[in-house]
Amino acid sequence: MSDTLADLRFGDLITFLTVHRCGAITGAARALKVTPSQVSKAVHRLERQLGATLLSRSTRGVIVSDAGRRLIPQLEEVAARLQQMRPDAAKREELALAAPSYLNAIFLPRIAAELEGTVVRGLELPPALVRAYAVENFFDVALVVGPEKLPGAWVGVDMGQVRKALFAAPEVAKKLGAGPVEPKRLAELPFVTPIYNVNGQFVPADDGCPLGHAQRKVGHQSQTLVVGLDLARSTGQLIFGPAIAAHAHVARGELAEVRVRGWDVSEPLTLAVNGERVRSRTQKALAALVARTLVELDA
Repeated sequence: MSDTLADLRFGDLITFLTVHRCGAITGAARALKVTPSQVSKAVHRLERQLGATLLSRSTRGVIVSDAGRRLIPQLEEVAARLQQMRPDAAKREELALAAPSYLNAIFLPRIAAELEGTVVRGLELPPALVRAYAVENFFDVALVVGPEKLPGAWVGVDMGQVRKALFAAPEVAKKLGAGPVEPKRLAELPFVTPIYNVNGQFVPADDGCPLGHAQRKVGHQSQTLVVGLDLARSTGQLIFGPAIAAHAHVARGELAEVRVRGWDVSEPLTLAVNGERVRSRTQKALAALVARTLVELDA
């Protein structure tokens, strides 16, 4: 073996750790802005220098071998020490959050303030896509409303329940009365409803409203709840959704909650964290932040 540890390349070390973080050679290539072939050559070179097989093939593609997993903590420590010695050592950590648009709007600024020095990235995804893309390691943390389960190294922290309610512009809510309003009174009032784009076709999405799509008058439509709330505010239409999403609108007097008889709807909120990519200290900080925010917004 001609290569020695003295010839170990910092770039090869970072490349292997990126493959581990991304879960695939192609993912690491995208992250490092190189070709998959360059990634493979770097890992092979590192394997020769360490005298160990770091990657192995399985039915799911290329995975880190048992020997590679045992070496990762030591390699991460070496990489961290070398990184501190580099001129660009001030490069900040990154954290990608996947969540529906309204949760991103609420939590992303708070996370950025809490994790000072960390670059945060917000990805707007509905719960079903959060679960699907978790396998591809496109993000590090997710906020999921509903009974969604994430795979593998993902750890779910139960953050409690998110209450859902009906909201309307103040003048509309005043006409309906203090409540509780009988559900049948809502049948002729238009609702802003959520939609998804599936292969170029817009289809209605389930918003959890006790009054199903077939029972209510469809008004404006929106792919995001944030836009839907603004539509309800400006057009006088009703909208059903998480109280936490409408908190700012209600606080500003732009929307009012309409109490409806028999409607008591809530869904679990889960903070999902990739345990292999997010440090335990950061996980605890995020869980504490989410809990504080829910109390603050009385969700």
